[in-house]
Amino acid sequence: MQEFEKSVIIELGKRIARLRKEQSLTQAQLSDLAEMEESALRRVELGGTNPTFKTLLRISKGLQISLKELLDFPMP
Repeated sequence: MQEFEKSVIIELGKRIARLRKEQSLTQAQLSDLAEMEESALRRVELGGTNPTFKTLLRISKGLQISLKELLDFPMP
């Protein structure tokens, strides 16, 4: 994976964590709402994995925001 791709994945994880915290949700709560394992959400937030489209849809649903809003962050 190229350095740019890694940095985008890390920024996406930070965005998800920030949105989750703005809603006063724990990782456990969001993982329940998103119907995914808490450990998987943790890896996404830490930028340790490249989330699939399906995972991003689940997270946006759990946060009750659009996929567009989830992905609306400046590129590094």
